[in-house]
Amino acid sequence: MPSSLLFAINNEGRVFGLSTSRTKWREFVYLGLEFKHLSAVPHFMWAVGGDRQIYVHVHGLDIPIRIKEEAYENERWLPLEGFSGRLLPTDRFHYSSQDGSHDRSLDKIRLPSMAWQWEGDWHLETTLDGQPLDHDGWTYAVDFPATFHPKKQWKSCVRRRKWIRYRRYSALNSWCAIAPLHKDPTQEPFIGVAVGGQCVPGGNPSNLLVWAITAHGRVMFRTGVSTTAPEGLRWTSITVPPGCEVNQISIGPTGLVWAVLWNGRALVRAGVTRENPTGEFWLEVGAPEDLKLAHVSVGTNAVWAVTRDQRVWFRKGVRGESAGISEELARGSGWVEMVGSMAVVSVAANDQVFAVGSDDRCLYFRTGVLPSDLTGKKWRAINVPTQLSRAGSNASLWSANYRNSVSGGTPREKRVRSWSSLARNSCSGDAQNLIQDWEETSRSAPTPTSLRLQPAVWQRNSDGASLNIPRPSCSEDSVSESSGAGQLEKRFDEDTQSSQSSNEMINTSTLIQEHSEGAVTEIQPVFVVGKGGEVKKNPTVWSPIRSVGSIVGMEAHPESDGSVFDPVSGDSGVFGEEEDTEVIYWADGDMAWCMVEAGACTVDPLYPPNWFIEAHVVPEVELFKPWRVKILQELKKRLPEERSSFEKYEKAIEMSSWVKSGKAWCQLKNSNHQFEDCMLELEWVGSDRGRLDSGTLSVLSLDKKHTKMQFSLSEITCVVCCSEPSKPRIAIHTPKLTKDFSPIKLQFIGETDMEDWMANLTSVCCQMFGVHGSPSPGAIWITTGLGDVFVFDPAVLEVSQLSGEMYTQELDVAGKETPYDAHLHNGFPPGTILTVQGCVTDDCNRFSINLQCPSISQRHKNETDIMLHFNPRFMEAVIVRNSMLCGEWGTEEKEGEMVFKQGTEFTIDIYCQDDCFKICVDGNLYTYYVHRQKPHNITHVGINGGVSLNKVIYQSKMVIIPPPDMFWRQMGGHLRKVETCSAGVTWGIGYDNTAWVYTGGWGGSFLKGLETSSSGINPMTDTHSYYVYENQRWNPLTGYTSHGLPTDRYMWSDVTGRHKRTREKTKLLSMHWQWVSDWSIDYHTPGGVDKEGWQYAIDFPATYHGQKHFTDYVRRRRWVRKAQLSTSGPWQELGNTKLVDISLQVSNKDDIDSLVDVWAVAANGDVVYRRGVSSSCPSGTSWEHVPSDHTLASISCGADKQVWAVGRNGSAYWRFGITTSNHIGEVWVTVEPPTGKTLKQISVGCCAVWGLDSSGQLSVRREVTPVFPEGTHWQTIPTTASDMGNHDKSSSSGKSSQNNAVGFRHVSAGPVQGEIWAITATGVVCRRHGVTPDNPAGTGWTHGIGGNWQYASARGCNIKPLESSCC
Repeated sequence: MPSSLLFAINNEGRVFGLSTSRTKWREFVYLGLEFKHLSAVPHFMWAVGGDRQIYVHVHGLDIPIRIKEEAYENERWLPLEGFSGRLLPTDRFHYSSQDGSHDRSLDKIRLPSMAWQWEGDWHLETTLDGQPLDHDGWTYAVDFPATFHPKKQWKSCVRRRKWIRYRRYSALNSWCAIAPLHKDPTQEPFIGVAVGGQCVPGGNPSNLLVWAITAHGRVMFRTGVSTTAPEGLRWTSITVPPGCEVNQISIGPTGLVWAVLWNGRALVRAGVTRENPTGEFWLEVGAPEDLKLAHVSVGTNAVWAVTRDQRVWFRKGVRGESAGISEELARGSGWVEMVGSMAVVSVAANDQVFAVGSDDRCLYFRTGVLPSDLTGKKWRAINVPTQLSRAGSNASLWSANYRNSVSGGTPREKRVRSWSSLARNSCSGDAQNLIQDWEETSRSAPTPTSLRLQPAVWQRNSDGASLNIPRPSCSEDSVSESSGAGQLEKRFDEDTQSSQSSNEMINTSTLIQEHSEGAVTEIQPVFVVGKGGEVKKNPTVWSPIRSVGSIVGMEAHPESDGSVFDPVSGDSGVFGEEEDTEVIYWADGDMAWCMVEAGACTVDPLYPPNWFIEAHVVPEVELFKPWRVKILQELKKRLPEERSSFEKYEKAIEMSSWVKSGKAWCQLKNSNHQFEDCMLELEWVGSDRGRLDSGTLSVLSLDKKHTKMQFSLSEITCVVCCSEPSKPRIAIHTPKLTKDFSPIKLQFIGETDMEDWMANLTSVCCQMFGVHGSPSPGAIWITTGLGDVFVFDPAVLEVSQLSGEMYTQELDVAGKETPYDAHLHNGFPPGTILTVQGCVTDDCNRFSINLQCPSISQRHKNETDIMLHFNPRFMEAVIVRNSMLCGEWGTEEKEGEMVFKQGTEFTIDIYCQDDCFKICVDGNLYTYYVHRQKPHNITHVGINGGVSLNKVIYQSKMVIIPPPDMFWRQMGGHLRKVETCSAGVTWGIGYDNTAWVYTGGWGGSFLKGLETSSSGINPMTDTHSYYVYENQRWNPLTGYTSHGLPTDRYMWSDVTGRHKRTREKTKLLSMHWQWVSDWSIDYHTPGGVDKEGWQYAIDFPATYHGQKHFTDYVRRRRWVRKAQLSTSGPWQELGNTKLVDISLQVSNKDDIDSLVDVWAVAANGDVVYRRGVSSSCPSGTSWEHVPSDHTLASISCGADKQVWAVGRNGSAYWRFGITTSNHIGEVWVTVEPPTGKTLKQISVGCCAVWGLDSSGQLSVRREVTPVFPEGTHWQTIPTTASDMGNHDKSSSSGKSSQNNAVGFRHVSAGPVQGEIWAITATGVVCRRHGVTPDNPAGTGWTHGIGGNWQYASARGCNIKPLESSCC
């Protein structure tokens, strides 16, 4: 679960945050303004300041808020003028929106407030639907409106081009003042604010609902608030019933609004839906037991309240997801009193409850709150240290200068004093220095709406400048705590010192005016006094609120305020300095809290944060006392003597055997997919050293009298879950036992039995193959359609195959006759050896050994070329050597005598050298055969004729990886995709787009505790959406109805319409999944929907659209329900940024702990780069945003600083300007996609770029070189049904609809030549063979097992061929 923040306000009005991943309260940067009330959702806080005005705070965003402004320039062709901006009266505006209905003149598009900043100037967009346009960006059409095309035609009468410009929200990590209701803010101050509504059923998750109340009892609603528009647009008054005055309000994540009246009763807003976010009317709810309510807090399905006598109450019967359509579910059914006396309660989005004690003012957490028990068990105090100050602030300065002079007193009396009292007590010349230091280090100031700005003095030091503004005076008894000691994003290196002053001064006289509706602040110009005394007007533009806390409305100076003009250099943290920079003062539990806010906090009740562990003082143990040391020394002497006395005895047990048996249903190979009752017996034999020596799995009849199947555990290459709802199943792959690679499927009575058997099989198979723990950096990672993570480690093969200086594989010839064909998985480059041992039959006329490869001629693409044809002919007494290229035989070579005899054994050794084949017979050199084509293309060996084979041995200079025999080990966790690199750093992305980093462990919930080590195993959660489609056909009499034609699809179906699906019969996959929502209409279905969620089309199936046309006879709408998985695995969650794609590449291969380049695409299509990633720090330090004018969907980085990406429009992009000093490059360059194709994924290899289009077809970008890194053209790889393999396509998915699928799901290009891996549309893993520098597209595929694989990453597979140089 992502780390989140719990917020609280202490009795001094300071805001603190407590992260779920930390154990200390940290104070937010102090602005000289206290806060009275606070409400929050993730990354967004709304608060009421001490001046009774509203402020918003945006924090913790790794990706900046950027908005793309668009304007279309329209022109019409006129007979005499050509294309002109003079349009017809009926035409659209010259500069308009996309549909032409709104005027979008460039000079009229302005920033919404000073919190925004332009990124560059207006420029043209030069792509249309992924295809590049001319440099002027014009697109042409017959008339307005019409479909525009990139090429001008004779009938093109109008044209348009799109101008774009980005604006950025620059007030991140700062408090931004919201315009008051009136010019005089004191005329109607605010007393409360509430933000929520991020999960309104069917609504846009980026929209937020903000409600507020004024001192006059009015209820206000802020329109236009979203995650991309944090300030919103304007305040709208919401009418309340006559005689009702509201004093407190709360909104839940589903939009449910409760308000407390001054008379102690409550109001509930009914009818809050996605179409009507403000609701329709109010419902009045009485207080419990005729008491008076004082405070209320709303969650998803829970409402908690506190009465004026400090009693806590729970409102039962509330259901937030249905509250918008049901009054009863909005108001609940009754009050239930809870134990405890609290002043304030706050309910989180997942209904977890926090409170402030009424007597001790401590914070409490309600334990045991579950969806089945929303009231919980008991209150538990949150006991963590609280930061009091930070070094460099006014408080820490006082502590450093005066702590030795303060004697006695309680910890509360020893707290730091306010700045005003500190200034009054300063002696001699220290006061001015303290003020200057405070200004330099705090980097913050009050807002103009909270105090009158007076002429200020800008004192500039050698390292920077600060703006000194008088603070409001405070009483001597007031206590001030400095800004916080942490950060959310980047560390701000604060080096400014007050050792010297400057002669430069800036005198400002400001006058602030704010309007009631979205007004901006007007301020008199700032004048700069130079060294020569001349006065110069500041030529800069209005500054946004600086992330270090500048005043709203003050102008930014280009010399002193570089962080405004260079956002990268600015402080992005919301707290103060890090703990290790200076001395930090902490207090244990003596803070008095007045408010807690949990709207942004997500706590898993099963894995609560470490906030509740009491600090115990461990007494010092006398470990080094002489008497203790003497005893330990005597015990050490006795151990060798006792051990030696048992050496003469015989071992009681040398070998041990275990047997596990159970009942199941088995689908054996070639059993027509029928499951039979059977008994299973798993037996393994181990030695006294704990090593597994052998094991077998037997499938028996129920009476155990007949053995249906029995095989060694060494035959198993993968054990994978293939469960379906209510059908717990596993698939056991043993490809050596069958030709079609179909697995053995076992179905169990319950999920517990299935998981137990899977854990035992996985454990014993891993022991059999000697794999455990973290895989090597060169491992290949893969995920299944069910989210399971597997890995293949070539290091195991390397140990078993290495023989001298060669890697050896003995090809399987047992029981096989000629013609014999075998795959040479590493090809036959120079240095490779093939040994054939056999016996010539007595009646043999001739036999041949052929080293062959697919034909490189397009005319003979289905034929095979033979690079070496070694053909002894007994009738002619000659041995012929020849080659067949492009379907034609070459000149035969017959020199040499016949060295073979009928009925005798032979040994043939074929050595591949740089220029020829060296052939030896029975250990003696026979001949040389000069290459007629490069031997790198050889992929197979074929043996024909009258011989019986004894051995065929294949030797290579690199590890031989046969895809069918690869052992896939389950690692643990639940992820949608995994990416790795040659440094061993591995990242993953869940189905909810959460990023995870591999910790180096192995195990999790799937091993059921059989793995002894739990190092690096963490809890994991993932969310998946289930979809059901409701289909209807139009009837002339009744309109749209659920009674379709006999040939129609099911009226409730999946997306294909071939399978019946209903909401009632949709079940979860396993007991680890839990529903977290009800069924609801999905208003975000691709293609658009109408207000009821319907999509329309002419017929089934067809292209669907959101608006009904006259010819539409069918319609459908999608229902969605979310489920959450709780599991564990060797993965650590990484931040809150949601990602859709990632790519990793080692920056410098020569460094032992080299930095790793991590590029990622965020959920909103922006590109980010992760800083500080290495083998020793796989999580990195921070994200850096990479600007882009395009919305991206896939990204891949490779050698030589290559970074490619795919946009959502299907076009490809290449990053230009990446160097050692500029690791994020300069600009994205558009690369046209393959003709007529729409790309969806890309992978950068050693010397080629592979792309996958939306139809599942692969293409290769040819001639990609360091000189021409964008390549020259695309080569499309033909895809046939044979490329999908002859596997059981439904082996693990249970979806027969995919059996006839042709194409690929995913492709991954490794960092070395020849490592191209892909997943077919049927879920089969395969490796591209025949990949050479001259032919980077390869010649064919070698298939592995079909485990319903979904995503593979060979980015770390650095198995280098003999010619290790990558082109």
